[in-house]
Amino acid sequence: MIRIVVVEDEILVKKGLILTTDWQKYGCEVVGEASNGFEGVQLIDRVKPDIVITDIRMPGLDGIKMIESLKENGVSPEFIIITGYGEFEYARKALKLGVRDFLVKPIDDDDLDNALTNTCQAVLDKQRIEKIRDKLDNIGESRVMLFKEYIVDQVSEEDYVGRAVKYISLNYSLDITVKTVADNLFISESYLSRLFKQKVGQTFGDYLTYYRIKKACEYLREPDGKIYEIAGKIGYKDQRYFSLIFKKLVGVTPKEFRDKLNSRL
Repeated sequence: MIRIVVVEDEILVKKGLILTTDWQKYGCEVVGEASNGFEGVQLIDRVKPDIVITDIRMPGLDGIKMIESLKENGVSPEFIIITGYGEFEYARKALKLGVRDFLVKPIDDDDLDNALTNTCQAVLDKQRIEKIRDKLDNIGESRVMLFKEYIVDQVSEEDYVGRAVKYISLNYSLDITVKTVADNLFISESYLSRLFKQKVGQTFGDYLTYYRIKKACEYLREPDGKIYEIAGKIGYKDQRYFSLIFKKLVGVTPKEFRDKLNSRL
């Protein structure tokens, strides 16, 4: 649920807003109320709401000063301000502070509906972005980033695993399987599978998948490459299947991964 705090010094306006609004319609719940800016700062800092609906004119600390104080302390919910006619200079100041919307007393039902609809959507967008950002901040712990490539220095004729790994590094863009490589080495598929698992610690199929996805991460550093082209470069003909595997191993989609990389440049 989207969490709402109402800060309003006029009791009838505050109670009327809280008690007559169908908050469930917007996926919201009121988690607190305050009668002035001082109370509002303390309440908002404590309950961390997603949206604050506040009057501009209040005794002690007005709505503008309250918003400024909260932003200085790094508290940044979405704000909807309530203003009266003749207070548009205050409203302009509020909009400069990033206030999402404002309502004029007496509050019109349609205006309230529009303000809540738009502001709730902004909250949901922000939450979605935060989830993506959290995933990407932890990307170093994803399974594909923990993948260790099997290092091959000099490969002897009898080192079937080393030759298999070398084959993967040269042909990962092709449609290869453990049978493909075993046939190339003139040994049985079961024998190569057993040797590969013993020496590498992964099955041939898992190793090939991790190798390809790690290569995809390298290709995604280029901002202009199309996802289907990258899928083809690492041996996946089906872009949707590639995206599914990528998200399973990395935690985000290829597009989300690239967008985040580019935002850090």
